[in-house]
Amino acid sequence: MEYYDIQNRELAQAINVSPSMVSNWVQGKRALRASSGSVMAIADYILSKRLLTSRDITWMNKQFEQAGISTDFNSTTDIKRSLIIWLSDDGPEVLEIFKRTGSIHIKNKHLDSSGSQYLHSIGPAGRIYSNDYSVRAGTLDISLRLGRIFETIAENVTIDVCLSSETASTIMEDVFINEIIKAFKEKGLRIRMLVALSSNSTSLSRIIKTYSQMIVNGNMEIYTSHGMLQPMICQTSIFIPDTCAVSIIELPDSYSPPAAIFITENQFLKDAADGFNRVVRFAQPLMRFYPETFSKGVIDLLHIEFSDEGDLDILSDAVNPFMLEYKEYGEILEQQGFKAGVLERRKEEFLRMKVGFENNLKNGAIFREIIPLEYIKKMVINGSCELPSMYFMNQGKTLIGQKSCVSLLKGYVRMLETYPNYHLAIAQQLDEKEQSTRHIKRNRHILLYPWKNTQPALIYSEQIIMIHEYQTHFNNLWMRFSMVTRESTVTLLGMIAKEMENN
Repeated sequence: MEYYDIQNRELAQAINVSPSMVSNWVQGKRALRASSGSVMAIADYILSKRLLTSRDITWMNKQFEQAGISTDFNSTTDIKRSLIIWLSDDGPEVLEIFKRTGSIHIKNKHLDSSGSQYLHSIGPAGRIYSNDYSVRAGTLDISLRLGRIFETIAENVTIDVCLSSETASTIMEDVFINEIIKAFKEKGLRIRMLVALSSNSTSLSRIIKTYSQMIVNGNMEIYTSHGMLQPMICQTSIFIPDTCAVSIIELPDSYSPPAAIFITENQFLKDAADGFNRVVRFAQPLMRFYPETFSKGVIDLLHIEFSDEGDLDILSDAVNPFMLEYKEYGEILEQQGFKAGVLERRKEEFLRMKVGFENNLKNGAIFREIIPLEYIKKMVINGSCELPSMYFMNQGKTLIGQKSCVSLLKGYVRMLETYPNYHLAIAQQLDEKEQSTRHIKRNRHILLYPWKNTQPALIYSEQIIMIHEYQTHFNNLWMRFSMVTRESTVTLLGMIAKEMENN
């Protein structure tokens, strides 16, 4: 009751008993037994709270584990049973009975994917077997079921998600998000999302913000289609290849829980996959992917970033090689094995961009950059650092030595001392949502570069809603990290450069 902020009177009213009865339970004056209707009503009341988050479930699991109760759940029913045992004064006795009979163990019922390409087939005379369908109601039940499915899929699977409206809310619930992000981190889950817009741009912004980490890592593509009327229901469709399709239905502006059907029937899965591919061809992508091998596109984009007039914001989990001098940049290219004509062309491109960069500043453009202190510390300790090879017109990562690191830091000092419209903030700490390199050409486009990924690619968007979301995020970070004076930043970088030289 303390954790969920439930008052005695509130609970008493919800389960139809007197407040004094609740008070007696809390104080241990009256026993609350597992067989009583009251403990079941209390469990129902707690689990029916609509805003139950993954943090709440984690807290509850911790209490169960300490009491020796299973936390291997497939549905809310499993959680409810464990909650009743935990709440009851005679819970330990009941738990012992369950353990002796073996009925407390809830085993994961993994789907059998052996045999045919899909899990089930159409039965005789076109009939669909009843075990091809299962229904779940409530965000928690749906999320737990989906989580179990994600545990069984292979790594790097791409699933398709279709929202009949950007106001669909289940996909924004904490417990649902938790399962998606968990699968993204553990299995490299990828998502193609198609959103039918009904003029609610705020809701679409929330989706972008919530799944920003997957977008930045190149694990999520978003497409939109326009012209849908405000729906009476919101429907989310999820298609997991060779496994199942999930259809989630919600009632907007309602306290009713969402309901979902999980479909594993052969023909439905094939047709659903074909249908999504057909529809997404007519949708508008919010972002474009450029493979690293597309070097001309990379060079053109970098020219736009640094040389074209206009303000630029950079949030990076590395440092900016454009702070290097021309000679130092050339030496790094030589160390990477570039020779003759290729070497000269890349040096010329760098010089052209660096000159354009500084001319842009001379003409009054405002450049703001955020880099992590942790990265600079590692640079000092290791005597080297890794940089995105995009800046060297190459693929993957580029390791540079101590001398070049010192040159980079001195380059930052020179820029800060030369151009009052160049601003640098050194972040004490960037969380995992801020990883990767991001360029925001203000009011024009964004460029995302998850350069630490196994297969990095450039992600480009000129869609206003994407630019707005990442610009807002950058501005918020800038407010947090830009309080240190320019003089202090120059002094810090100078001290670190000197320490590296002495080493």
